[in-house]
Amino acid sequence: MWDDTMTTLTHCHTGMAAEKKGFPWMDAAVVVGATLAAAVTFARLEMTEALFDFTRTWEHLQLDELPGTLLVLAAALAWFAWRRYTEARRELARRESAEAKLASLLEDQRRLAQQHVQYQESERKALARELHDELGQYLNAIKTDAVSIQTKGAADVESLKRSAAAIVSHCDHLQDVLRSLIGQLRPVGLDVLGLRAALEHFLDRIQQRTPERKISIHLEGDLDDLDENVSLTVYRIIQEGLTNVSRHSGARHVELKVVRSAERRSESDLVELSLVDDGRGMNPALKTTGLGLIGMRERVEMLAGELRVITAPSSGFSVFARIPAKQPTTRLSPALTC
Repeated sequence: MWDDTMTTLTHCHTGMAAEKKGFPWMDAAVVVGATLAAAVTFARLEMTEALFDFTRTWEHLQLDELPGTLLVLAAALAWFAWRRYTEARRELARRESAEAKLASLLEDQRRLAQQHVQYQESERKALARELHDELGQYLNAIKTDAVSIQTKGAADVESLKRSAAAIVSHCDHLQDVLRSLIGQLRPVGLDVLGLRAALEHFLDRIQQRTPERKISIHLEGDLDDLDENVSLTVYRIIQEGLTNVSRHSGARHVELKVVRSAERRSESDLVELSLVDDGRGMNPALKTTGLGLIGMRERVEMLAGELRVITAPSSGFSVFARIPAKQPTTRLSPALTC
């Protein structure tokens, strides 16, 4: 389906490009040639004198003024045609630009869908590996200790204690592994503690892992009463933004602000997010292969919000988002945002 759509757009764009020409010199040459031929013909036939003789008896109707009137009408029609021609060219240029943007968006959508499938498979492989390496081995160790307890009986008390302590230790480790896996799939603190506490916990861990980078945090307003989709979107944007900072920017300082407006019952009840770093930035005209920004934009626009990116080489990278705090219950399924 994607390939058929892109092929159709490509053919349409190619056809319009082929139809797009400069000034219609051929048509203009025909008009000029016809005009010169008419002038020569009229001169040979002395059309003006014949017309004057014909209209002399109709002087009271002022028919002799008709050529001047027709000349003005012809000039006005030429001006009218030129205006329509230039407007048609501008409209054609606008449509070509819109089709080019549509083709680019469709290409981004296709790449996003492909990378989404790749990420999904990658996460499944990672989850299967963790389950096999961690849960499988430790469950086997627990089984071994349990069998040891079962076979030795109550005679060897010290051995029973060691086996029981090993089981407890293995269970503690499995709990940590499960907590980590669940946290990767969905931030648990977001559901239990709310957005503010989940962000503070996440940012505290990021700061501990990257002590060389200072993160300034400003959280304002009631962030724990947001729509579930809004909370998760804000969390994921910050998560993706800080991941990009860590991988690409080389920034020494990051400033994060999440503010909810005070007018909660009005249409201006918005959550405003800004993430600004002092890293190396990038050329916004360059098309990158990464889909992090596209994913951010998709999340924000699905919630009727706006996302804006400002960057330039050696000028840092800034992400600004504005999202309505309250969402219609039918706008987005929570399963789509996980």
